[in-house]
Amino acid sequence: AVQPGGLDGQGQMDLFDDPAIAAWYRWGPAPASAEGSTVIAAHVDSLEYDLLPFARLKNAVAGTQIVVTDATGARYGYLVQSVEVTEKSEVDWTAAFDRAGPARLTLVTCGGAFDTENRRYLSNLVLTASRVG
Repeated sequence: AVQPGGLDGQGQMDLFDDPAIAAWYRWGPAPASAEGSTVIAAHVDSLEYDLLPFARLKNAVAGTQIVVTDATGARYGYLVQSVEVTEKSEVDWTAAFDRAGPARLTLVTCGGAFDTENRRYLSNLVLTASRVG
């Protein structure tokens, strides 16, 4: 499930308390937009829920097809271009949230090493896919 979301009090994309729900950045392009990056973010796992759907993103390879279905039932196809795991402080958020250029999908979750002491991942996995059709 994907629901529209915004920003939290620290200016970061706000994720839902229920980790099974992904957040679409509602102030950016939607899947139907002719240009720009549609951003959807979700948790990779949870101590309570174990692995979640975005845990599979790390296995995606270039050319993998992704289909997004919007609230009206319209379907939009995308082909994976890249999957990168980058330290959180080094992620190019300007590119991820870009409102110009070709229509594309950016999926974001946590990845890389897990800091057990602070109970957080040190990196983000960012998948970029180009719209087809």
